[in-house]
Amino acid sequence: MQTKINWLLMACAAAGLIITGYKEMHRKPQAHAVDQASCTPEAIKSIDTITERAIQSAKCAQLGK
Repeated sequence: MQTKINWLLMACAAAGLIITGYKEMHRKPQAHAVDQASCTPEAIKSIDTITERAIQSAKCAQLGK
């Protein structure tokens, strides 16, 4: 019984990863302004997509150098 539950949970996690990956692959990231106000942790967390959040975080890190 425990093995069936583990397989079910693993299948759900895999399906979630596949759906998220598919959605991210077919979407172009939007450009966001890079300034002090948009580089706060709250502003970065407010960006919806993972890819855009990562790009904004990297640009903010370069701004700080």
